[in-house]
Amino acid sequence: SDGRVSPAEAIEWFARQGHDFLAITDHNIVTPLPDGAPLTLIPGSEISAHRGDVDYHVVALGITKMPQTHDSDPQAIINAVNAAGGVAIIAHPYWHDHTLEDLRQLRDHVGIEIFNTSCWLEIQKGHSLVHWDLLLRRGHHAWGFATDDCHWRIPDYGKGWVMVRAPENTPEAILAALRAGHFYASMGPEIHDVALDGREVTVRCSPARSVYVTGGYNYCPNAVHAWDGKPLTEVTVQLHPRQTYFRVEVVDFEGRSAWTQPVWVEPAS
Repeated sequence: SDGRVSPAEAIEWFARQGHDFLAITDHNIVTPLPDGAPLTLIPGSEISAHRGDVDYHVVALGITKMPQTHDSDPQAIINAVNAAGGVAIIAHPYWHDHTLEDLRQLRDHVGIEIFNTSCWLEIQKGHSLVHWDLLLRRGHHAWGFATDDCHWRIPDYGKGWVMVRAPENTPEAILAALRAGHFYASMGPEIHDVALDGREVTVRCSPARSVYVTGGYNYCPNAVHAWDGKPLTEVTVQLHPRQTYFRVEVVDFEGRSAWTQPVWVEPAS
């Protein structure tokens, strides 16, 4: 809708970079998808919403036509997306200057964008990790997404994505995995495995400068750093007894991050 290249050109570029699937989410329309594309395509839209003087954008994945609602309230749009069999995600909270209360009042979406390439490069407001952690600490089960949101006015493409664990590369399997949280978000690093044994967490990843196992309790400095310059590829840490959930962040030597989804655990007795 406001991108500088055609959907066909965008599809070809992402296919050349090795992406397995792509969602086209133009603003307030569902763009028809071409047949015979070199990667799996997921239809969708980025829908504008308003509540009072607060603006929202709801990313709707898996819908083939715009939701049947004349209400611009974000909850009404989320409900309509769900009724149509789609997946609803709250886009770029930091870019919209959302407060915790702006997000807490919404329900039945699968999560929020925790990294948005376009918002990051244009005005340095692409990371919404604070919003995510505030929601998680208050019991909201929200998945974290990384996206490009590319408009092609600047090189805002190929810098944020999700790595999905799905049984097959079909729109249905990918959407089911997104609903279930079977994915991690990344700017580049790879997270090969996260294993939980009791309260011991082991992370295996691509070469990293730092690995953080954080969340649920602030007095738990479970961070491992490559102070000696030797890349980290496997680390093991012990959860604090008071941690109620954790998430992993892997940072590579270029400063790029990857984030797992939160894992909820019972506090130790």
